[in-house]
Amino acid sequence: MQMRTRLISVVMSALFVMPVAAQNVNTDSIKAEMDKIEITNQGMKQVIENYKKGVIKGDLESMNLLGMECMTGQYVKSNPEMGLNLLDAAAKQNYVEAQYNLSSYYYMFWLSQPKTTAYFTTASKWLKKAVKAGDNRSIILLARFYNDYGVYKNDPAYVEGGIKILEGYPKIDEVNNKDENVLNAQACLGTICLGKWRMDNDTTALCGAKKWYQTLLKSDLQFPNYSQYIDSLQKVLNMGVPTRIDPMPTAQQIEESKKPATGGRGGFPGGGFPGGGAPGGFPGGAPGGAQGGAPQGPAAPTATFLGGQGQMQQFIRSNTLYPDNLKTQKINGQVSVEFTVDTDGSIQNPHVVREGQVPFMNQEALRVVMIMPDFIPATQEDGTPVKATQTVNVSFGAGGRGGMGGFGF
Repeated sequence: MQMRTRLISVVMSALFVMPVAAQNVNTDSIKAEMDKIEITNQGMKQVIENYKKGVIKGDLESMNLLGMECMTGQYVKSNPEMGLNLLDAAAKQNYVEAQYNLSSYYYMFWLSQPKTTAYFTTASKWLKKAVKAGDNRSIILLARFYNDYGVYKNDPAYVEGGIKILEGYPKIDEVNNKDENVLNAQACLGTICLGKWRMDNDTTALCGAKKWYQTLLKSDLQFPNYSQYIDSLQKVLNMGVPTRIDPMPTAQQIEESKKPATGGRGGFPGGGFPGGGAPGGFPGGAPGGAQGGAPQGPAAPTATFLGGQGQMQQFIRSNTLYPDNLKTQKINGQVSVEFTVDTDGSIQNPHVVREGQVPFMNQEALRVVMIMPDFIPATQEDGTPVKATQTVNVSFGAGGRGGMGGFGF
């Protein structure tokens, strides 16, 4: 078996060291190796034969495609030795697709045998070459590989290396509604940051996880494993750790935000509920459900959405997705999400306290609350920041993109 591997390697390297026209290689030897590849799907016979002819001519795409067939065993009898040699030959000629595929296999080999350092070295070598050539998939895979290796070795340096690699991914900071590769990079970066926080309690990494999950979940595209990342962001916000990522507002912004809303009905420009004035839930919805002018104690301090109640209503209305299938079935209603605003203004422990008709509504309301910007924290009379528990209502089917988003405290 080893002799066969060396033979293939020698033949392949002899074939691809120089351009085809300049070779003095015995192509019959190459053809003999190609003839050893057994086709198992006769419907694909002509395709595989064309790959073989391409390999003999030195065509890099054919090497890559036939190499993958040998590795997967889908249309030919599985032959990993031949597959790796074909991929290696194309990779050495700077064929990026082969570099990515070859590194992917060595990554899998390493996952099954992490003590074999050679697998890590080989995979990372080809990934770095593909990254240098501008292959974005390789950026994500290399970052994942570094993270896995760092976790295995309990070495934060490799995990940090994975984070830095992904931070350089094109358009990583943007909310992207078109390119799922960008969303994939954001999801990966959020997950690596969360893992780093678990490894060394680095609050900066936890804030990073919040940032990247939020950016991912602001997209209009429902990324694969969409529910998983809603759950991941909820876990981050339930850690009980301050995670403010937005700049603290200026004194002027704070004063503007605390001005009472006037006119209109909650969820529409002009914000507030009938009577305007102090923050409240539904009409008569003072804390504790007081009605009809019953005596009330001093109001508990409340956090403030930057820009005030009207801006919060606008945010909810603009960001709530109300799918066509729910509209068609006339599935509507309101979901209430309760959360705590920490002393730094970050949202913590978001959870649904009043459910909608279908699970999607609960999930969507939770997502909308979790992608909100950081609040202006509540303060005591002397200005000391304090935690505040608040409730936001997200409506479906009452007009606008997501309907009227109410709120209460």
